[in-house]
Amino acid sequence: MSKIVDILVYPVYSEATSAISGYLPFQKSLEKTVRRGYSSCFVKVVTEDGLYGFGECWVREVPQATAEIVRRLLKNIVVGKSPFDIEVLWEEMFASLKNRGHTRGYFIEALAGIDIALWDLKGKILQQPVYNLLGGRFRENLKAYASSIVFGKPLEMAKRAREWVDEGHDQIKVKVGMGVERDIENLKAIRDEVGKDVEIMADANSAYNFNSALKLARFLERIEVRWFEEPLPAYDLKGYIALKKKVDVPIACGESLFTAYDFRDYIENEAVDIIQPDIARAGGITECSRIVHLARAYNIQYSPHVGLSGAGCRAATLHLSASICPETFLTYEVYDIKESPNPFSNSICNRPVEIFSKGYVKVPEGIGLGLEIDEKKLEQFLCK
Repeated sequence: MSKIVDILVYPVYSEATSAISGYLPFQKSLEKTVRRGYSSCFVKVVTEDGLYGFGECWVREVPQATAEIVRRLLKNIVVGKSPFDIEVLWEEMFASLKNRGHTRGYFIEALAGIDIALWDLKGKILQQPVYNLLGGRFRENLKAYASSIVFGKPLEMAKRAREWVDEGHDQIKVKVGMGVERDIENLKAIRDEVGKDVEIMADANSAYNFNSALKLARFLERIEVRWFEEPLPAYDLKGYIALKKKVDVPIACGESLFTAYDFRDYIENEAVDIIQPDIARAGGITECSRIVHLARAYNIQYSPHVGLSGAGCRAATLHLSASICPETFLTYEVYDIKESPNPFSNSICNRPVEIFSKGYVKVPEGIGLGLEIDEKKLEQFLCK
């Protein structure tokens, strides 16, 4: 069996020309420092016979930090090992720092990218798509929603919602967090524009405290929002437990959580209705499979987070989602800001990862993850 001989790292960044996300605390102090563009860190795991797999680590800021964790720590654990030892390598990487308190953050995100690359590599060695390695696919096309309508005036946000509906979307996500009254005004305008047949999701990005979240949730119930996403900060588990008990609108969260241990606490405490792990943050395909199986055991639905992530995250998410039973999988996130497209999502690939049509996204064809990343295009965005 050919061994792993190298891991190449691509920390990349591209400036954005318009707003790409929602609520930001300390907006005036931070807006010139964070969320100015798209960041990512791609990894390429190479074997001695020349085969390779690509993965992606979740990065929102300072991709160089993620790259250094891969280069200086995790690479030393993986090189020389069998590419088939995916779960063994996951546990060895996790064990390297878990007893030093590093069970979240940049460390787990770096681990996730390597794990995704290993699954891609294993698929190429076996000449199989990753969803087959995960047990097979339940569907060729995944239900998908458009994400996200960022902050603006009510008529502006309603116009964007109409554009997405005209493009074939019947599920759209709206950013909230401008203040409860302004959020209500925006959501009213959007609901009036698209009607009752279009599902609306509301995403607060942890903007609110309990009382404000409860007030907004009461309104979301009345306009029949599909879910209320991240109403509170992820560290407020008790707040989530109390909120879920008081409202009927489904509560969703998970993009700010890491590993099955975090999700276990939310699921066992009945704090959430829908889990949303990001595969490039929450430990890769290996760990997200565990998270999804945990959700299935508790009869909780899974709607993966993709957000600002790139092609590696999206391809891995599509394969994992295809392998999940219909009772558990809910819908896939198509995140696209037309005014400032994410160059790491599809344009760095020789063929797009996501093909959307009439409310559905096609699961990628080909062996491994079906990724065809053009490294020359990727290198144009390397951080200096």
